[in-house]
Order: sequence, then structure tokens, then C-alpha cells
Amino acid sequence: MNHLTLTRCLALGLVATSASIAHGDGQSAAATDWVIDTSGTYLCQGYYSPPLVEGSVGDDLNAEAENTDYDGSDRVILTGNAFITRNDFQLEADRVSFLNSTGDGDADGNVKIRRPNTLLIGDTASVNVRTNAFDLKNSSFVTHQNRLRGESDFAIGAPNGDIRVVNGTITFCAPGVNSWDLQADQIYLNQSSGRGWANDVIVRVKEIPVFYTPALGFPLDDRRLTGFLFPSYSLGSTSGTEIVTPFYWNLAPNYDLLIQPRFMTARGTAIGLHGRYLFEDFSLFEAKTEQLPDDKVTGTDRHISQLTLASDPSKAVIWNMTYEDASDGTYQDDLNNFADLSDKQQLTSSIGATVRGDTWSAGWIADRVDVVDSTVTDSNTKFSRQPQLYWSWSDYGDVFNTYINGDITEFTRDISSNSSASEGRRFYSDIKTEIPFSASYGSVTPAILAFPRWGESKVGTDTFENSYVTYGASLDSSLNFEKFGSNGALYELIPRAKLLIREPSKNPSDQVRFDTIATTADADDIAEAQRIDTASELFLDNPISGGDLVGDTREIALSLTSRGVNANGIETYRVTAGRTIFLQDRGVTLSGNADTTDQGPLVIESTARLAESLHWNTRFSSVADGETMDTATNEVKYKTSETDYVTQRIVWDNDAATRTDLYISNQIGQDWRFLAGTQWEPNTEQRVNQVVGIEYESCCWRAAVVHAYERDQVTSTNGGHSVKLQVELKGLGVLGRGASSIMERLLEGYELSEARY
Repeated sequence: MNHLTLTRCLALGLVATSASIAHGDGQSAAATDWVIDTSGTYLCQGYYSPPLVEGSVGDDLNAEAENTDYDGSDRVILTGNAFITRNDFQLEADRVSFLNSTGDGDADGNVKIRRPNTLLIGDTASVNVRTNAFDLKNSSFVTHQNRLRGESDFAIGAPNGDIRVVNGTITFCAPGVNSWDLQADQIYLNQSSGRGWANDVIVRVKEIPVFYTPALGFPLDDRRLTGFLFPSYSLGSTSGTEIVTPFYWNLAPNYDLLIQPRFMTARGTAIGLHGRYLFEDFSLFEAKTEQLPDDKVTGTDRHISQLTLASDPSKAVIWNMTYEDASDGTYQDDLNNFADLSDKQQLTSSIGATVRGDTWSAGWIADRVDVVDSTVTDSNTKFSRQPQLYWSWSDYGDVFNTYINGDITEFTRDISSNSSASEGRRFYSDIKTEIPFSASYGSVTPAILAFPRWGESKVGTDTFENSYVTYGASLDSSLNFEKFGSNGALYELIPRAKLLIREPSKNPSDQVRFDTIATTADADDIAEAQRIDTASELFLDNPISGGDLVGDTREIALSLTSRGVNANGIETYRVTAGRTIFLQDRGVTLSGNADTTDQGPLVIESTARLAESLHWNTRFSSVADGETMDTATNEVKYKTSETDYVTQRIVWDNDAATRTDLYISNQIGQDWRFLAGTQWEPNTEQRVNQVVGIEYESCCWRAAVVHAYERDQVTSTNGGHSVKLQVELKGLGVLGRGASSIMERLLEGYELSEARY
């Protein structure tokens, strides 16, 4: 075996030693660092395991070969398992020769070139061992991080690490799998930007051409890239055939823009924009808008917009801003756009800030309500806050705990009649001081309460005023009986009782109502607002929501809870039953009429872990007579994984089943997943929503097709059908996103999983 002399080695700036370097077997899977794994862990039955590039420091070269030669002038020749490293560049070949002065040379036989995250294999190469530039013929290549592999006539590497591929194909499929690939005249791999680009591209499925595009970009890592996203296609009964061609513009690391043209055969062409801006303090500004000029169905110009600004919620000062605008209240139902308004009929725009301390918070908010649906009556129109100042404070002392919250607000609303309040102002506060006593066997907590209220409203030319204080006291107590089973399980029986007294200094005016339901509201609305659905609601100090009204009462709330906890600390069952016993009639109510019932609803809640994957939940609430069912929910969930579950739910209202829900997700083997969901109203015999879909996932692509029906949530009568198709070429992009988005909206528990490999 021949060696370079030490003197010559130093002159060349390299060290040559004898070594035996194993070579890969051509272009096999192993040669591309592919490790076969049939354990079932990997969908692709293997993974890339890139070796570390062990380069030298600075510009020094390290070299190993079975034979070395120096011709005495300028050429170095390495033969027999030649191996050269410099910085993050590696070169392997049967034979390497290069000029010491320039670094220009050639590599022949089983050529391997490595850079970080990149491996290239070929027959012969022109290479510069000092600049790391190369021209590799008949090449195969892999970028390990994103699982891209390909073949080409030529692969040309620049000193900065960029690679240009001439007349090549690329795919993200595993070695030996050619479900799809891209064939292109020129392919550029820019590692510094994390972007790939191809010209004159033919998309092939099983080597059959199916699509042509003059240019196509694709990611090499997780960085955001400017370019066209894959289009989306769908069929629907309300919009016809729909084609969406989004363009993503990565303007800067902290802001971007999505431009989304949407062509609908039944309606026309809409333009959607979605922009984001991240500030240095991690506040996020987000803007969404869509414009549809001259809707062919309605004959009107339609639009929808939503702007939000939200600061970092972990900060001591939090800013929030929201702007909502729409041409009508049915835009979301008709077009399912990417704006998600809080209320489709009454849009709220607001701005506010909150300041927080360890035990307190305070803030302000100003908003404006715009009614975009003509069916909304004056009495149901929301008030705007112009502005509202709010606060809360809590103090946990050695003896006393004190809680204070409240607000002071100026209210306005735009109404056409003089029969309802058009403006007003209000101050309210809830104050509670308690002395808790607790032990292992139970607790007793006496408390005093105060609810000061002041408000005035203008109805036509008349002004109405409230000024009163409701005083109260409570005594909340519970016992805890415990028993341990022979299997280490814990069984508990917890009775609870709360005596509550509230006495207003005078009856409040029914005309001063801003965020509490009015006396003129429908009886069903009043019943819904004052209904007790859960056991915890039995023990509220003031069950009436909003800051306008505090009811009078003398009552005792009672409940009994039984629960079991297994030896692993997991709750296996919990059953709670409770009701309220009234000691006097109530004169201050939502309806304005005295309530003479002597007991509240019987509330029963239960949850059981029947098996590790099987859960049963029920909730029952009777009307005040305790004999007729008011509301009830029965729910059964069977879930073995994120992709295998069944949820069945029945909801009763006023002794009748009003809603049945069924959601199914079933993973069929490794590849297929069946999904279905329905929401049905038995009392009206109408569907609310319905969705049926199928997903398929292989190593390098997945697809989904979905049929959905959605009822108009405003009119509650009309509905529309749609069919969505979504295909993802893994590593490249998604063709159509409508299937997953509609399942996320209509199928409870569904989440689009990360692509598996």
C-alpha cells in the first residue's frame, strides 16, 4: 500500500492514511441510508438514518485511501476506497484525483457526496475539493430531513450548498415505492432558504402523467415558503362547482398573506385575503376578508370581514381588538368562508385592555353591535358598551377570604321603536367575604354577601332608574365519608348543604335591563335563562346571569355525591343528585311575576368509566314539580385511540327528545379510516348536519372524500349538500382542504392527524 510522505502531506494541507472504507451497493435503499423496519412502528416500513458528516476544522482536508500518489507537480491521486472530508463536505469514490493548487479534480466509481441532510450517489463526478462544488453524472440523491429522493442525468452542487438537478425526477415516497413523482427539466434545492423549485413539471402517478405545470415550489423543511398552494375542488348544491387557488406570500418572518380566489359556478368569483402580523411583544394581528361582487343567487354584492388583535395572554397588560363586518346574516352559512364570526346576525366590534396583578385585575372595553339580519327585533338587539370599566379582586387571608367584582357601563343601541330601551348606564358589584373551616372529614364556610346595583335606562321619552342593594348570607357545608376497598380503591360519599338568604332593599325596575333577559321576552327564553342544568348551579350565590338583577330568596340547596377512585388514582364513577328547597316565595324574577314553587328542579348527574375505553355520562333536570323532565342528556363514548371512537348522545327538552348525535371514527387497518356523523331533531324530523367520509393514507400520499349536509342555522329550514375531495402528496402539498375542514366543523372529536411515515 502506497502512502504520501509526511512532508508532501503537509505541503498539500492534507493527511492521508490507510483505511478500508465500505461502499454502498449502487442505488439500493441501504445506499441511500434507508433503514428497513417491519415492526409496524413506521407506515413506510423504514426510515432515513443520515450519518453525521465528520468534517475537518477550517479549510484543512482529511483524506484516506488504499493507495496514494503524488505526481511531483500538482496532482494528487487517491485510489481504492478514497475518502475525503473538508468542513461539512464528504466525498467517497473508487478513485479521486485533483490539483493541489486549485482543488479541481475528478471522482470515478461508486461516487458518494455528502452534505448536511443531503446524500448524492453517481457514477462519475467533476469536483473541487476546496470549494465543495461538484457536477455528478447519473445521480441519485436524498435529503433526509424531509424524505425527498430523486434521480437525474446531472446534479450540480454550488459552493454555498445549493443543488441544481438537470432532467430529473423527485418524490417523497420511500425507496422502492413510486406511487407518484415529479418529472422536471430543472430542479433547484436551496438548503439555505429551505425551498425547492422545479420547472416544466409533470406530476406522475404510477409513472402515468396526470398534471402539468410550468413551475412548482415545494418545501425542504418546515419553513414557510412563498408560492401557489395546491388548488381545492368541491361540488355543492348552493354554490355549484367550486375551485379555490390559494397563493401564500411569506412577506417576512413575522408577517404573511394568503390570497384566495374562489370561483363558484352558481355564484361567481370571490376574493379572500388572510393576513397575519406578529409584533415583537408576541401580539398577533390577524385580518380576514372575502368579497363576492354580484352574487348570482341573491343578485347583490356580498362581503364578510374579521380583524383581531390579541396580545400575549401571559403579560400583565393584555390588549384585544375585534372588528366584524358582513353584508348579511347568512354569508357564513351560504359560503362557509374562513372568517368565523361570533354571531351571524349581530356583529360585534370591540377594543379593550386588561391589567392584571397577583390578586386583582381591571380593564375597559368599548364595542359596537351591528345588526345585519332584518329578522332581529328591537327587544332582541344587543346593547353596545360605550365603554365598560370592569374590575375584580380577591384576597385569601389567614382567616377571611374576600372577593369583589363588578363594572360600570354606558349602554346604547340603535332601534326603530320607542317600546324598548335605547340607552342607559349601570353600576354593579358582587361582594363576598367568607370564613372557611375545613378538616379531613368536611368543611363549613359561612359568608356574608352584598350586591349593590344602580342603573337607569331611557325608553322613548321616559327614564327609569334602579338604585338598590341586595344583602345576603350563606352557610355552605359538606361532609366526606371515605372507605377503602380490599383492592386499594377509594369510595367516597359527600353530602352538601347550603343555606342562602338574599334580600333586596327594594324591587328593581323591569325596564332597566341591559345584559339580562327582559320581562317581555318569550316565555321559553325566560325558562331557558333561569333553568338549572347542573348540580354546581344549585350552589351559586346569584344564579341570574348579567349585572342587572339579583333575585330574592331563602333557600337550602342540597346534594349528595358518591364517587369511586381506583388504586391508580383514576375516578371510575361519580353520581350526584341535588335540588333546592325554597323557604319563601320569590318576588324578584326574570319574568316579573312571583315564583311560588316550594322546590327547584331535581338535578342528577352521573359519569362512569365502564371500561378503560368506555365512558357513560348522564344529566337530568326536572321542572319544579319534580315529576316532569325538563332537560336531560345521555352520552356514551367509546374511544380506543385518536382515530377509533364512537360517541352517541340524546338530548331531551320538555319531556321530548329534541336532538340525537352520533359520531363514528374507525381506523380500518393501517391505511383506511371511516368517518360519519349526524345531528338529528326527532321532534321536527329534520337533519341539522350530516357528514360521511373516508380517508386513505399510505407512505407517501393520503386522500379523503366527504359528503356533507348542513342546515342553515339562521332560517333552520334550508340546507345544502356538498362533496369535498382532498389529496395530499406528502412532502409536497395538499390538493383541496375542504374535506378536513368540513369534518373538523361537523364531526365531533375529529382532528386532522399529522402525516405518518
